[in-house]
Amino acid sequence: MGLFDIFKRKTNNTTRFDARFTSSSDVITSHDATSFAAVDLIASSLANLSGSFYNTQTRQILKDYNLNTLINSPNYDETKFQFFYSSVKDYFNGNVYWYKYDNDEGDIIALFRLNPNHMRVERDSFNQKVFYYNGNEYYGNKILHIPSRYGYDGLTGKSIFSECNRIFSNSSELDSYINNSFNNNVGNRLVIDITKEFPNATEEQIQALRNKFLNNYTGIKNAGKPLIKSGKIEYGKIETEYKDNRANQLIENRQFQEKEVAKLFGVPLALLTGGEKEKEIESLYILFIENSIRPIATIFEQNINKLIPVYDRHKIFFEYSYNSLLKTSLQTRIDTYAKQLTNGILSPNEIRKKENLSEIEAGDTLFVQANLLPLKQEIINSYMAKSKLLMQEINTTSPNTSGDHDNKGDDKS
Repeated sequence: MGLFDIFKRKTNNTTRFDARFTSSSDVITSHDATSFAAVDLIASSLANLSGSFYNTQTRQILKDYNLNTLINSPNYDETKFQFFYSSVKDYFNGNVYWYKYDNDEGDIIALFRLNPNHMRVERDSFNQKVFYYNGNEYYGNKILHIPSRYGYDGLTGKSIFSECNRIFSNSSELDSYINNSFNNNVGNRLVIDITKEFPNATEEQIQALRNKFLNNYTGIKNAGKPLIKSGKIEYGKIETEYKDNRANQLIENRQFQEKEVAKLFGVPLALLTGGEKEKEIESLYILFIENSIRPIATIFEQNINKLIPVYDRHKIFFEYSYNSLLKTSLQTRIDTYAKQLTNGILSPNEIRKKENLSEIEAGDTLFVQANLLPLKQEIINSYMAKSKLLMQEINTTSPNTSGDHDNKGDDKS
């Protein structure tokens, strides 16, 4: 069977369904620029996150765990970035559906993202979810369904665009209005005065003159052509630009809508408008991670943990690292790395990895702050033995070992 024959396979068992649970996907796409920018920023950031499987007891990364390969390369057609970028966009539209493709041993070896537009979800007489995709029937052992947090009726999740329809509709309509207005030159306009040369011009003649001017003097093909003034025809312009009240009002409304959309997605507005300063960028990205990325990443983490076999879930878990999203200045990074190195938090190689540098020999050793000694058990034992020996020498060489008061020097005045 070919890899993509999974989408043509049908189950042999048929089940009667309760029509009360019938539902379909709710997929709505917003086309305004601010919403697109917010979704793109969140989806790109989450798709770039690195995640690992950890041992529950030791919290050590399980580098050789088989599902690491699955997360870093979900299938043969899509890269990790493409897969998770599209999945985050599906999440905002209400539902994410992953098809789990396993081998003969039952191990999941590939994940395929299914188009929510083609998915229908019902519940059978046992209240189990049944997924219909392009005429094929699947159960939860084959489909991993991630509904959005914006609303869930037990079958499908709700889109953020449908739940906050009024805000997105206003933003989209405002975008269209602004585009139409500025395409029709809400700004400087050329005025051709023919009242003196052609005082009795008909509407058809005026339109013909307008078309002649547009064909002969406007557009890229006519760039640089001189205007020819004849007779009593006069040329001028109406200067509106930002002095125009309507333009000012449009800008204010646009700024208000941008704030509203940014608020819905939890994205700091400065990250969408490019107004951040170097001193503020760290705090902005912390807000971005906590309000925009972490809620979705947590949902994805919990669902990726469902891919772990049941018998391993008590000792293995998946978790994202947000270090790649933390933006700081070079000096701040150096100071932070220095503190982490001298306190045994990170090894030199872990720091070099964060800076995309190659590993060095013995770079996996942790250090403690006292003279930057390697944090190894034998060195700790040696240090403690030396301290114990020193204390013994002090006790044996002390002139007063009984603990009584030494009167030497008491008679000094």
